[in-house]
Amino acid sequence: MRYPRTKPPIVLAVVAALAVTSPFAAILFGADPVPVDRTKTHAKTTIEQLSLDKLPTYALDMATARLSDIGITLPTIDPALFPDPDIGHTAPALREAHTPGTRTSGTRTPGTVRTKATVPGTSTTSTPRTGIHEHATTDKPSPREPTTPKKTTPKKKPAVSPRMADGRLVGPAVQRITNKGKALKMVALTWNKPVEATAYLRVRDEDGGWGAWTALDTVDTAGIPGPGDGDRRRYVSGTEPIWVGAATAAEILLTQGGKAIPAAVTQNGLLTQLGIGSSDSIVSTLLRTALSTMQATVISPQSLLSLGSSILTSLSGGPQVISRAQWGADEGIRCSQPHYIPRIKGAVVHHTAGSNDYSPQQSAEIVRGIYAYHAQSLNWCDIGYNVLVDRYGQIFEGAFGGLDRNVEATHTGGFNQSTVGVSLMGDLDQTGPSAQMISAAGRFLRWRLGKAGLSPVGKTQLDAQYFSDSKFSAGSVADVPTISAHRDLNHTECPGRFGYAALDTIRAVAAGGTPMATAEPTTPALGPAPAPSPVPTG
Repeated sequence: MRYPRTKPPIVLAVVAALAVTSPFAAILFGADPVPVDRTKTHAKTTIEQLSLDKLPTYALDMATARLSDIGITLPTIDPALFPDPDIGHTAPALREAHTPGTRTSGTRTPGTVRTKATVPGTSTTSTPRTGIHEHATTDKPSPREPTTPKKTTPKKKPAVSPRMADGRLVGPAVQRITNKGKALKMVALTWNKPVEATAYLRVRDEDGGWGAWTALDTVDTAGIPGPGDGDRRRYVSGTEPIWVGAATAAEILLTQGGKAIPAAVTQNGLLTQLGIGSSDSIVSTLLRTALSTMQATVISPQSLLSLGSSILTSLSGGPQVISRAQWGADEGIRCSQPHYIPRIKGAVVHHTAGSNDYSPQQSAEIVRGIYAYHAQSLNWCDIGYNVLVDRYGQIFEGAFGGLDRNVEATHTGGFNQSTVGVSLMGDLDQTGPSAQMISAAGRFLRWRLGKAGLSPVGKTQLDAQYFSDSKFSAGSVADVPTISAHRDLNHTECPGRFGYAALDTIRAVAAGGTPMATAEPTTPALGPAPAPSPVPTG
């Protein structure tokens, strides 16, 4: 606790009579209002954006980049349809910006991939003859056995990149992101008009190799402005931000229906994109619309290493949490006051879809990065979730306004007006949630749903508002579990297959079951909360 035990328990609540225009937000600590200075900036998070078509472009080899393992193909390449890249370019040539330690565009880059489900709509691409033939083998029958040959499974044909008439590589075009040799920390894509594309990201490790391709999930809504923020009414959307930690380089691949933009490397070191002039409308759309509309967004939250070991905040009658002040929320970037809804009718479980490889200390950086991205890049004015839970069982306060109050957040389109959003930190489509994560989420929901008088193992009826990706039409009623998954309400895979499978256990813990035994010790992330700002005088 922040104060000695002789003090009353801390209750995170906002004084309702606070003027919206005030630069101070008053928080109740016991009976004493303590203002939080919204004009004070600390733990600054920087955000840089650059259009994808301005980034260095490379052509990858289909085989060595392992793109066929995730269902990525190229449109059929007929060399006769394209002039020699050294004579007449079918698209403007982009000079490659060589950064220290990076490979040239013609270099084969190693990489391993976690196999994902084949992208819907993919098709097999014809490739030129390569001299590699497929041989089916059968076992010779024993003289004492029937002579009926056994069924055999043909060997998988190796992935081969198509070639131009002169033998040069044609491969998927990727854009490379670097940060002047510094850690990228967190990467996302944003766009300011509707784009139909699926993006994949991979990062280069400290040994120079490239890691797995990760599909980037699209966020739930597009730039809902806060009260009184009419000048911010513009379309903004993006992907979920991916924590890449100390990686200094990342690559983005754009696809639609499993197809990627083809590119060829010329003899003079330039790169020609072959989408323009292609009869494939999907590739042309990617090249003309998606590539020029999307921006690479690099989010760099600063660490709080000076705070030392953690002292957590106890909710009244509930679990310990890391408050906004403790994880270093910069209240100066929050552009609206909280909106309170009449009643909480249920909870929605999400995952952040980011990396599963982070330390307890990095959890706070991830939360600060998500906060800055949601509030500033997506124009949501605040972080979209009410609560975030990391794999160490640390519970982070999300949206401003008090965890014991009915704060409307921005987490589930069409249902924000009646639910509390809990996000599990990581990509739970790849790995399962830890025992600590499940137990912490269950304990928080036991407390929060208990305050709302709801059974964690029951069902609830939610009134649907309009949202383009909702499974329910506006005005209809969704009859769903009290603790639902994001995918129960919207067209999404969130919270991933393993996160979805863990919901019954989370419900059981929330209903009063014994929390799961932890397999590894929980390490606190942060130190004591900064001292409250003094009450202004005059």
